[in-house]
Amino acid sequence: MKQIFKYFFLLFFAININAQNIENAEKDSLKIKSIELFREIYWNNIPKPVSWTNDYEDLFSDLEQTKLDSIISKFERETSIEISIVTIDTIKISKEKFDDLTLHMAQTWNIGKVEKDNGILIGISKGYRRIRIQNGNGIEKIVTNDETKEIIENYFIPEFKKGEYYNGTLNGLCEIIRILKDKSEK
Repeated sequence: MKQIFKYFFLLFFAININAQNIENAEKDSLKIKSIELFREIYWNNIPKPVSWTNDYEDLFSDLEQTKLDSIISKFERETSIEISIVTIDTIKISKEKFDDLTLHMAQTWNIGKVEKDNGILIGISKGYRRIRIQNGNGIEKIVTNDETKEIIENYFIPEFKKGEYYNGTLNGLCEIIRILKDKSEK
Protein backbone atom coordinates (compact mmCIF):
# COMPACT_ATOMS: atom_id res chain seq x y z
CA MET A 1 0.00 0.00 0.00
CA LYS A 2 2.84 2.33 0.85
CA GLN A 3 4.38 1.60 -2.57
CA ILE A 4 1.12 2.43 -4.40
CA PHE A 5 0.83 5.68 -2.48
CA LYS A 6 4.43 6.53 -3.42
CA TYR A 7 3.76 5.89 -7.15
CA PHE A 8 0.50 7.81 -7.00
CA PHE A 9 2.27 10.77 -5.38
CA LEU A 10 5.05 10.70 -8.01
CA LEU A 11 2.50 10.51 -10.82
CA PHE A 12 0.53 13.41 -9.35
CA PHE A 13 3.75 15.42 -8.89
CA ALA A 14 4.83 14.73 -12.50
CA ILE A 15 1.42 15.73 -13.88
CA ASN A 16 1.44 18.91 -11.78
CA ILE A 17 4.93 19.92 -12.99
CA ASN A 18 3.96 19.18 -16.61
CA ALA A 19 0.81 21.29 -16.25
CA GLN A 20 2.88 24.15 -14.82
CA ASN A 21 5.35 23.87 -17.70
CA ILE A 22 2.50 23.98 -20.22
CA GLU A 23 0.97 26.98 -18.43
CA ASN A 24 4.34 28.78 -18.39
CA ALA A 25 4.88 28.02 -22.08
CA GLU A 26 1.43 29.43 -22.87
CA LYS A 27 2.22 32.58 -20.86
CA ASP A 28 5.58 32.95 -22.62
CA SER A 29 3.90 32.49 -26.00
CA LEU A 30 1.33 35.13 -25.13
CA LYS A 31 4.11 37.54 -24.04
CA ILE A 32 5.97 36.97 -27.30
CA LYS A 33 2.82 37.56 -29.35
CA SER A 34 2.06 40.73 -27.37
CA ILE A 35 5.57 42.08 -27.96
CA GLU A 36 5.38 41.23 -31.66
CA LEU A 37 2.02 43.00 -31.95
CA PHE A 38 3.37 46.06 -30.10
CA ARG A 39 6.39 46.18 -32.43
CA GLU A 40 4.18 45.94 -35.50
CA ILE A 41 1.97 48.77 -34.23
CA TYR A 42 5.07 50.86 -33.44
CA TRP A 43 6.51 50.21 -36.93
CA ASN A 44 3.26 51.32 -38.56
CA ASN A 45 2.91 54.39 -36.31
CA ILE A 46 6.43 55.78 -35.94
CA PRO A 47 6.18 58.81 -33.63
CA LYS A 48 6.92 62.17 -35.18
CA PRO A 49 10.32 63.56 -34.22
CA VAL A 50 10.18 66.19 -31.49
CA SER A 51 13.56 67.69 -32.35
CA TRP A 52 16.81 66.67 -34.02
CA THR A 53 17.48 64.42 -31.01
CA ASN A 54 14.78 61.90 -30.11
CA ASP A 55 15.85 60.00 -27.03
CA TYR A 56 13.40 57.12 -26.55
CA GLU A 57 15.89 55.20 -24.41
CA ASP A 58 16.60 58.04 -21.95
CA LEU A 59 20.34 58.07 -22.58
CA PHE A 60 20.69 61.85 -22.50
CA SER A 61 19.75 64.52 -20.02
CA ASP A 62 17.60 67.43 -21.20
CA LEU A 63 20.69 69.65 -21.29
CA GLU A 64 22.61 67.09 -23.35
CA GLN A 65 19.73 66.82 -25.84
CA THR A 66 19.61 70.61 -26.09
CA LYS A 67 23.35 70.76 -26.80
CA LEU A 68 23.13 68.09 -29.52
CA ASP A 69 20.12 69.84 -31.08
CA SER A 70 21.97 73.16 -31.03
CA ILE A 71 24.99 71.70 -32.86
CA ILE A 72 22.77 70.05 -35.46
CA SER A 73 20.62 73.17 -35.95
CA LYS A 74 23.68 75.36 -36.51
CA PHE A 75 25.12 72.87 -39.00
CA GLU A 76 21.79 72.57 -40.82
CA ARG A 77 21.55 76.37 -41.19
CA GLU A 78 25.10 76.49 -42.59
CA THR A 79 24.84 73.53 -45.00
CA SER A 80 21.18 72.43 -45.31
CA ILE A 81 22.30 68.93 -44.25
CA GLU A 82 19.89 67.47 -41.70
CA ILE A 83 21.08 65.10 -39.00
CA SER A 84 18.76 63.32 -36.61
CA ILE A 85 19.70 61.23 -33.59
CA VAL A 86 17.34 58.57 -32.24
CA THR A 87 17.80 56.18 -29.36
CA ILE A 88 15.61 53.10 -29.53
CA ASP A 89 14.46 50.96 -26.61
CA THR A 90 14.62 47.18 -27.15
CA ILE A 91 10.87 46.78 -26.64
CA LYS A 92 10.24 48.72 -29.87
CA ILE A 93 12.09 46.37 -32.23
CA SER A 94 13.98 43.08 -32.30
CA LYS A 95 17.77 43.20 -32.57
CA GLU A 96 17.57 41.65 -36.06
CA LYS A 97 15.29 44.43 -37.32
CA PHE A 98 17.12 47.37 -35.68
CA ASP A 99 18.85 48.48 -38.90
CA ASP A 100 15.56 48.20 -40.83
CA LEU A 101 13.82 50.38 -38.23
CA THR A 102 16.47 53.11 -38.45
CA LEU A 103 16.07 53.20 -42.24
CA HIS A 104 12.29 53.22 -41.87
CA MET A 105 12.53 56.14 -39.43
CA ALA A 106 14.85 58.09 -41.72
CA GLN A 107 12.40 57.66 -44.58
CA THR A 108 9.28 58.30 -42.50
CA TRP A 109 10.75 61.42 -40.92
CA ASN A 110 11.98 62.69 -44.32
CA ILE A 111 15.41 63.57 -42.95
CA GLY A 112 17.25 65.72 -45.44
CA LYS A 113 16.12 68.03 -48.19
CA VAL A 114 14.12 66.06 -50.76
CA GLU A 115 15.93 67.44 -53.79
CA LYS A 116 19.36 66.79 -52.22
CA ASP A 117 18.65 63.60 -50.23
CA ASN A 118 21.13 64.96 -47.71
CA GLY A 119 19.90 63.50 -44.46
CA ILE A 120 21.65 61.42 -41.83
CA LEU A 121 20.00 59.39 -39.10
CA ILE A 122 22.10 58.13 -36.21
CA GLY A 123 20.28 55.26 -34.52
CA ILE A 124 21.50 54.03 -31.13
CA SER A 125 20.33 51.18 -28.92
CA LYS A 126 22.09 50.78 -25.60
CA GLY A 127 20.05 47.66 -24.85
CA TYR A 128 21.16 45.92 -28.04
CA ARG A 129 24.62 47.54 -28.05
CA ARG A 130 23.99 48.71 -31.61
CA ILE A 131 24.54 51.85 -33.60
CA ARG A 132 23.55 52.47 -37.20
CA ILE A 133 24.15 55.54 -39.32
CA GLN A 134 21.77 55.86 -42.25
CA ASN A 135 23.14 58.24 -44.87
CA GLY A 136 20.92 59.67 -47.57
CA ASN A 137 22.07 59.14 -51.16
CA GLY A 138 23.39 62.69 -51.32
CA ILE A 139 25.52 62.10 -48.23
CA GLU A 140 26.82 58.76 -49.54
CA LYS A 141 28.43 60.72 -52.41
CA ILE A 142 30.41 62.70 -49.81
CA VAL A 143 31.04 60.22 -46.98
CA THR A 144 31.85 56.63 -47.90
CA ASN A 145 30.57 53.58 -46.03
CA ASP A 146 34.14 52.92 -44.87
CA GLU A 147 34.40 56.44 -43.43
CA THR A 148 31.06 55.99 -41.68
CA LYS A 149 32.28 52.69 -40.21
CA GLU A 150 35.51 54.38 -39.01
CA ILE A 151 33.52 57.16 -37.34
CA ILE A 152 31.44 54.58 -35.49
CA GLU A 153 34.46 52.54 -34.41
CA ASN A 154 36.72 55.47 -33.46
CA TYR A 155 34.35 58.13 -32.10
CA PHE A 156 31.13 56.53 -30.88
CA ILE A 157 32.09 53.08 -29.59
CA PRO A 158 35.06 53.93 -27.33
CA GLU A 159 32.86 56.21 -25.21
CA PHE A 160 29.85 53.88 -25.40
CA LYS A 161 32.01 51.10 -23.94
CA LYS A 162 32.58 53.36 -20.92
CA GLY A 163 28.84 54.00 -20.61
CA GLU A 164 29.35 57.59 -21.82
CA TYR A 165 26.62 57.73 -24.44
CA TYR A 166 26.43 61.50 -24.63
CA ASN A 167 30.20 61.88 -25.06
CA GLY A 168 30.31 59.17 -27.72
CA THR A 169 27.37 60.67 -29.58
CA LEU A 170 28.86 64.16 -29.36
CA ASN A 171 32.27 62.93 -30.57
CA GLY A 172 30.74 61.02 -33.47
CA LEU A 173 28.42 63.87 -34.43
CA CYS A 174 31.28 66.38 -34.43
CA GLU A 175 33.42 64.07 -36.57
CA ILE A 176 30.61 63.64 -39.10
CA ILE A 177 30.20 67.40 -39.26
CA ARG A 178 33.98 67.95 -39.59
CA ILE A 179 34.25 65.50 -42.49
CA LEU A 180 31.23 66.96 -44.28
CA LYS A 181 32.59 70.52 -43.88
CA ASP A 182 36.08 69.52 -45.04
CA LYS A 183 34.80 67.72 -48.11
CA SER A 184 32.32 70.41 -49.09
CA GLU A 185 35.03 73.10 -48.93
CA LYS A 186 37.17 71.26 -51.49
